[in-house]
Amino acid sequence: MTPDEVLARLREEFELPFFQVKVEDKTYSEEEYQQFKADLMRYFEEYVGNFEN
Repeated sequence: MTPDEVLARLREEFELPFFQVKVEDKTYSEEEYQQFKADLMRYFEEYVGNFEN
């Protein structure tokens, strides 16, 4: 999938219609997409989630 498709899918899955993130300009496989999504979720939990504590 293209970077635009990756971003569109993330927006839909996260239910954040204006979500923006820098996506590398390459073709993503499903496995690469799932890893990218997992990395974003881990980043949020580690950095943004700790801000509240």
